[in-house]
Amino acid sequence: MPDSNIHLVFRIFKLLTLMSLLSSPLAWAEVEVIPFTGFRSSGEFEDIATSARVDVDDTSSYGLIINIDDEPGKAYEFVYSKQSSQLRSGATVPSSILFDIDIEYLHMGGILLEPMNSRAQTFFGAGIGITHFSPGLSGFSSESKLSFSLTGGIKHRLNNHLGIHLGFRAYATTVNSNTAIFCRNGTCSVRFSGDLFTQFEANAGLIFRF
Repeated sequence: MPDSNIHLVFRIFKLLTLMSLLSSPLAWAEVEVIPFTGFRSSGEFEDIATSARVDVDDTSSYGLIINIDDEPGKAYEFVYSKQSSQLRSGATVPSSILFDIDIEYLHMGGILLEPMNSRAQTFFGAGIGITHFSPGLSGFSSESKLSFSLTGGIKHRLNNHLGIHLGFRAYATTVNSNTAIFCRNGTCSVRFSGDLFTQFEANAGLIFRF
């Protein structure tokens, strides 16, 4: 897919997410806005030139979660998460950094909540959305793919409008095995090494409830 179309798909998905938040009747329900920081691990490609495994460095991430109450024990969830990392080749000892990479997730889904006590709840849920890969190489193409996520964790209420969020999320991006990405003028740097690109993220954030 041409680079311009990739960016268009990602922007349209962002716009649809925003429109659903603003136009839905659920916008009048109680809403939680949760800015978070986290740590994301895993994710790998294959170097086209050497066939060596190329790993995404485990690094910090950040983002925003919006939960909108549906009914008792259920909520709709909108998630944006970004990781700025590096691709590291294992073909040399010590391993060498190939280039920078940004990996973004934009997901919509839902969560189920179960009270632990008067202040704390456990939650688990699932989502679907888009993964956007952006290489730190001038002129090289980005890539957007369909992805899914599973999440779970604990929410602890400090008062009626403030709380603490501790969560874990697993991402699985559907890809075509051996598909080359990050290309310029017909030259590509890496390819997917399987049918799923997986990452795992632990995160913590503040809950602002309105």
